[in-house]
Amino acid sequence: MAGKTLSAYVSEEVAENVALEARREDRSPAQIAGLALRFFVSLPRDARASLASLYNLGTQDECRQAVNEVARALNVAEFEMTCRRMADVAGKLVADEASKDEIDQAAVDLTRSALKRRG
Repeated sequence: MAGKTLSAYVSEEVAENVALEARREDRSPAQIAGLALRFFVSLPRDARASLASLYNLGTQDECRQAVNEVARALNVAEFEMTCRRMADVAGKLVADEASKDEIDQAAVDLTRSALKRRG
């Protein structure tokens, strides 16, 4: 994927955290920064302004609480998206008139297939 290199000034603490997360996720610091920037610029302007205010005016606990709320919202969105996709796939695996046992077996097969792909 073609892209463009950007640079940013961050504190030593942020740079260390980026490096740590990059190692944990087996990514480069540039990939972590790119994903963070993609998320940031996708936020509405008022949300970006609120984020800046939070980091400038909020206590460490207030910042952590707000970040946890955002994380929860992202986790819920991912879960719902995954459920929809799984339902679409599962719907193609069993006939409309399938018995409960056939539906259960299809769910087991789908789960096993997903676990094999995750390796």
